[in-house]
Amino acid sequence: MANRTDKVERWSSFKVWLFSLGNRNPESNPALVDYAGLGSNDRFLDVGCGLGTALEHAARTGAEIAGVDPSPAMVERASKRVPQAEVKVGSAETIPFPDGHFTVVGNIKSYHHWANPDAGLAEILRVLVPGGRLLIAEKRLKRNRGHGLHPEQADELARTLLGLGYATSTVDSLSLVRNEFLVVSGVAS
Repeated sequence: MANRTDKVERWSSFKVWLFSLGNRNPESNPALVDYAGLGSNDRFLDVGCGLGTALEHAARTGAEIAGVDPSPAMVERASKRVPQAEVKVGSAETIPFPDGHFTVVGNIKSYHHWANPDAGLAEILRVLVPGGRLLIAEKRLKRNRGHGLHPEQADELARTLLGLGYATSTVDSLSLVRNEFLVVSGVAS
């Protein structure tokens, strides 16, 4: 039987470099951190942290910050960008942090890349404290395919969270200058 993380996409150093040319400071990352309302008592994990933009913004809130990304090259760049963050190689399906550690877990524009979404959502529930929040932000799609979520997919994701044991789930919109995002939130039981 294949490991459930065999299909996790791990970007090469070259692909990370290409990505960084146009994606160093996307507006969605600080917007989701602001939406989360982080404070100094929070412990924030960015799943799929990429270059560390959300971590950099979250550091300004005084929260304890951490990130995971399947690409060692992304982890290296995020660690250099935000040295106070604990950034590790990992994926949504395999988060290298202890049970019940984080008060907020965010995921920005990478949910659609997860190899096994249900396993990732269950793994995030494992690392959340009771009452901790999961926030998944994806670009709002007009059709049911592409890099993002269609409103029907967001509603299905919210139902999936409840089925996996999250206490509540909601779908909200986040309008930015260039794009509209859907934010699917779940609260850990």
